[in-house]
Amino acid sequence: MNMKNQTRNFLFLAIAILSFWNTGIQAQEKRNLFTKDNLTSMRQKLNDIGGEAFKLFLKYPEKVNAVLGKDKAQYALRTAISRAYFQGIDPIKKPNFDWTALQKTMKSKFGEIGLETLYSTQMMYYLAAKDWGNYGKYYALYFEKALKRPEYDVNNITWPLFENVSDPDVLKFACDVVMKYAIEEWYQNDPISWDTYANLLYKIGRKEKAIEWEEKAVTQSKQDKVFVETLEKMKHNQVTWLEAVNNQ
Repeated sequence: MNMKNQTRNFLFLAIAILSFWNTGIQAQEKRNLFTKDNLTSMRQKLNDIGGEAFKLFLKYPEKVNAVLGKDKAQYALRTAISRAYFQGIDPIKKPNFDWTALQKTMKSKFGEIGLETLYSTQMMYYLAAKDWGNYGKYYALYFEKALKRPEYDVNNITWPLFENVSDPDVLKFACDVVMKYAIEEWYQNDPISWDTYANLLYKIGRKEKAIEWEEKAVTQSKQDKVFVETLEKMKHNQVTWLEAVNNQ
């Protein structure tokens, strides 16, 4: 082998070693990022949605959650996105708001967590506006994505849906998916939530099961007057919700 070939082979070997070494260093640096102290510090800096901390949380949510806890990355991302894009959007200041541009931005920049944040904002916007048709629509879209990590008290935002929304598909979703899950996970001993669940069951036509759950609410609440009256209405086939419903 001549000197020229020896030099070429040496250079190839040196480049390969350096490449392997750099890759190993980068991997080690990346692993070192995912410590509790580092991620906790980064979480305080997520308001800069163009910053490296935000990008890391967005790209590696499962790794972040493995260190900080279940859905912590998604909670932090939603808060940061909301602060950056959705401040001041309410039906009084901005009636008939056009969401088109924001929907494109959320999907293209942030993917599913962006849409989840958008649906959250739209749901609360239409609740404030008492636009019940759109409230029901975005309630369903929001909980399809955020059922296991809601940022609101589930019972509190489901009650106005029960009272004012008449779309049967939305009511069934609220009953069979949202409130059923919420009772199993968070409201095992909460008669107020049981009352909401019972009323949803009653409104979608499941009278026997509705009475069963309303009786549980009455017992658990030690004969709360409102629950007792609701139970009597159910037994006598009387409506337990607002009959005049607008914006369906």
